[in-house]
Parts: sequence; C-alpha cells; structure tokens
Amino acid sequence: MMIDTSALNHRTIRKFSAAPQPADQRALEDVAQATASSNFLQQFTLIKVADQAKRQHIAALTNCAFVAGPGMLYVFVLDQQRNLEAAKLTGQAAARFTGWAGFLGGVADCELAAQNLVAAAERSGLGACFLGSVLNDPRRMIALLGLPRHTFPVLGLVVGVPAEQPEHKPRLPHAAVVGEDTYPTMADLHDYDNTLEDYYRHRQWNAREETFTSSLRAYTKTDPHHRPEIGQILRDQGFNLPQ
Repeated sequence: MMIDTSALNHRTIRKFSAAPQPADQRALEDVAQATASSNFLQQFTLIKVADQAKRQHIAALTNCAFVAGPGMLYVFVLDQQRNLEAAKLTGQAAARFTGWAGFLGGVADCELAAQNLVAAAERSGLGACFLGSVLNDPRRMIALLGLPRHTFPVLGLVVGVPAEQPEHKPRLPHAAVVGEDTYPTMADLHDYDNTLEDYYRHRQWNAREETFTSSLRAYTKTDPHHRPEIGQILRDQGFNLPQ
C-alpha cells in the first residue's frame, strides 16, 4: 500500500485570483458534510459569505484584507440549535448538547469538516487559508451572520484559485511531536530554530528575523482582542460551560 502524501505539499494561500466555480463550491461543501461527525450529531453549520459589505466587515475584524477580495469565504459554525429544535430538547436532555461534551464535539465537527474541505480543495489545485481570527470579535461575527443561541463561529476559511506559490514552512521535528505510548521527551529545538530562521530570512514575502521560540514569546505580546471574553460569550449564547 502506498500512502498518499500529497498533503505534505500544503501551503497557506493568502492571494487568490478567483473563487471556485459554483459547481466546485457545492462539491467542496458536500465534502465538508461527508466528514466524520461525533456520534453522527453533525454539529456544524457552514455559512458561505458572499455579501461584499459583510466580507469587508470580516476583513477588518480579522485584520486580513484579502478576505474581502477574490476567493470564497466560509465560516464554520458550531451548531447545537438545529439538534435542540429538531428533537425538541429541553432541561437535562438539552444539557447533553450545551455542556462541555457538546461544545467540544461541535468544535471537533467544525474543524474536521474544514480540514476535509481544504484537503479536497488542495487536491483539486485550489488553495486555502484558515481564519482563526474570526475569534477576534465573536460577538460581532454572531451579529453579522445572524447566529441564533446555541451556536458559535469557530473558524473561517477562504478558498480559491491561488495567485501565489509560497515556500513550504518547515514543521517541528518528528521526535518533538510524536510519542509512543507516552508523552515524547522534550526535543532540543536549536536546529529547528536555525532552520526556521533561515526560512523566514529568505522567503519571497514578508522576510524577517524570527525563530520558532522567539515567535512563541512574541505571541504572548499580541493583542488578544476579545478572546478573553469567549467564555462569557458562549454562556450568553446558551452554552453551560462551568469554569
């Protein structure tokens, strides 16, 4: 058996020349729906954002100008509202969907479906960029997309025809990530820091002086936006997530 390693060619694309054709969009959406789902509860809704005014708002919110340009913008929404309504669940029965188990299951459904869509897009010659930055202001995203209670925007995704060919970004050493039977021994990341520093220094766009460990320290100083409020926002949305 030969393992398909085409996923090793993954690149994050931030410049697009066009969106996928409508038939291709539908095919990608079908692939997302076909993804494995926790207990087959299918706890996500996929919102395709075509309205240009909304895309401009989301571009500003995510600090990603390309979101308003070519390409198709999707937002993956954790959705327990549909199941609660379909089964007419209340009280303790509803709590199975609105507690930690339901929340984590819904997040997993969103993220697996998004990755499945991206994998299919890349195998078809398209490119994509995940947008965790929709969490910069979840309340605004909820309002923009008209999301009801018991839903939450987990991540965004832009998919389209690539207009750039970025270099492959080196990943952590295998030994630092993969353990057998127990947590892996902490690997020495000095060589990896040198490799990543060389990558950042010589890449075609946004060249800079940076290592992996320096990026970890820098991350702690970035603006968290409204992320510290996510727990309260989730409770406002009807999720019962005790601290």
